[in-house]
Amino acid sequence: MIVSRNFSARDDGETGEEFPFERVFPVYARGTLNPVADPVLLDFTNSGYDPIWDSIREEAKLEAEEEPVLSSFLYASILSHDCLEQALSFVLANRLQNPTLLATQLMDIFCNVMVHDRSIQSSIRLDVQAFKDRDPACLSYSSAILHLKGYLALQAYRVAHKLWKQGRKLLALALQSRVSEVFGIDIHPAARIGKGILLDHGTGVVIGETAVIGDRVSILHGVTLGGTGKETGDRHPNIGDGALLGACVTILGNIRIGAGAMVAAGSLVLKDVPSHSMVAGNPAKLIGFVDEQDPSLTMEHDATREFFQNVAVAYRETIPNGSSVSGSCRERTH
Repeated sequence: MIVSRNFSARDDGETGEEFPFERVFPVYARGTLNPVADPVLLDFTNSGYDPIWDSIREEAKLEAEEEPVLSSFLYASILSHDCLEQALSFVLANRLQNPTLLATQLMDIFCNVMVHDRSIQSSIRLDVQAFKDRDPACLSYSSAILHLKGYLALQAYRVAHKLWKQGRKLLALALQSRVSEVFGIDIHPAARIGKGILLDHGTGVVIGETAVIGDRVSILHGVTLGGTGKETGDRHPNIGDGALLGACVTILGNIRIGAGAMVAAGSLVLKDVPSHSMVAGNPAKLIGFVDEQDPSLTMEHDATREFFQNVAVAYRETIPNGSSVSGSCRERTH
């Protein structure tokens, strides 16, 4: 149990002073907003039913008891806040702050955007659920919002995207730059990304300006969604719902990866990929189809020995230039 700490109030009880977590984490921002009072949050706060936020708070309380050295950190980051939007704004602000982008300013920016955008409120919850469900390294909801840079970079992008659409492009690009510096993940604020997204690890992910990513997509580290040169206009890939992009995949140009498709690690994709298919190689070639509606949810990157034996037979039967795949490879796996 924690000794000499009271997490039930904003002060220390005896002196009447504010909880002194600034002494432990001096750069942390308190923020000035009170999102609970905003009518936009009726669904998640005033109704008293926000299971994700309730779970995060309970996890933080247990973690503070199990690891007292982190109790001040957990209080500052989670337990002192009234809702997920405020806590997430606090964490992002303090991870991204620098001498010229102050934590207090960043927190106000993040919080103002989140509490006035229902789509972002939905996305931050669906995304954290995706991390909890699909990433075996994600121990809890609270660990995702505190420590997993893929999740944090994705939510910072969502705020930057809203600012971009509001015409505040310089601020959006400044956030993109800081996210790239701090997390090693570069997502252009004009890109369009759906909900329930997993950026597993996230290191080295690059998503270009006109890229479009559907819902329930899982993306591993080192993935690039880029252009092929100096073309203008819509020049980046479109990723369908439920797709799974393996580690270090490179997808270039205005091409489509179909819904439920799987792209094997290390592949270079230069052509459209059919829905619910599996491609691999450099350049990537069709090697079969998969049964899963959303491979991104199962996160099964490999296939059975029988499947690859069928693939080997199929390739022996291809035409000399290897541009087609035989019928046996077109059959769905079971």
